[in-house]
Amino acid sequence: MEWRKLKNLIIFILLMVNGFLLVLVAARRGESLRYERSALEGAVQVLEGSGIHVEPSGLSAADSFAPLSAERDLDRELQMAQALLGKGTVQAENRGGGLYLYQNGNGELSVRAGGELSADMAGNPSLLADGGPERHAAGLLKQMGIDAQQLTVTEEEQWTRVRFRQLWNGVPVFSCEVEFSYDCDSLLYSVHGTLLTTDSAAAETGQAMALPTALLRFLEGVTATGDVCSSIQSMQAGYRGTAQPLSGGTRLAPVWLVSTDTAQYYLDGVTGSLTRLSES
Repeated sequence: MEWRKLKNLIIFILLMVNGFLLVLVAARRGESLRYERSALEGAVQVLEGSGIHVEPSGLSAADSFAPLSAERDLDRELQMAQALLGKGTVQAENRGGGLYLYQNGNGELSVRAGGELSADMAGNPSLLADGGPERHAAGLLKQMGIDAQQLTVTEEEQWTRVRFRQLWNGVPVFSCEVEFSYDCDSLLYSVHGTLLTTDSAAAETGQAMALPTALLRFLEGVTATGDVCSSIQSMQAGYRGTAQPLSGGTRLAPVWLVSTDTAQYYLDGVTGSLTRLSES
């Protein structure tokens, strides 16, 4: 057999093998998805049988979430302070105990270990909210290199307060929220809240449990504490940060924010521990 025909035969055989492998992978993937759907339906039925209605459209999975360790980055922190405070060189001062003060002629920003921050601009005219407080606050966060979603806009007397929640690679960090306060002339007066002041984080060992398991752990938790609820309205996957005083960084644990008809809870994605937050 001449080489050209042999080569074509080899290519044909390889294509057939690749096609077979693709069909096999697709079949296994389909089987896995069917199993996941079946497990989720079973968990929902268990909760329904215990008197807790579950809204399927409000559930989100966290299968790929792992605990993260984010170290404090003082250079990044200074860049954020410069973006927030605007024109003028920003001076950094170590106040001790993990507290840093950043200031220039427009105001000052204090940042503690773990990302708790507070800024006072006292209505500096250079911080006029052109386009309105919502647009201005979103623009400042973008300049600071912070990815965030707007949560609320509150009007009270002469103040407008715009609140955001930080996102880490598109995933909400429930413990990292920041509020911008503007006066009636749309001048920014203050900023306070908590933000991750770093660009990177290292993965730790562990991984979030599957959604069906999380539902059952939630049922186990509310039963153990004697809490009462009749529905789970949403179960949103994200992260919850805990300050690490010795390193100045933050540990991010995968969690679900569970909203029921009576209260909100954090469900730890690795340990399954349940923490009640507040009345709805």
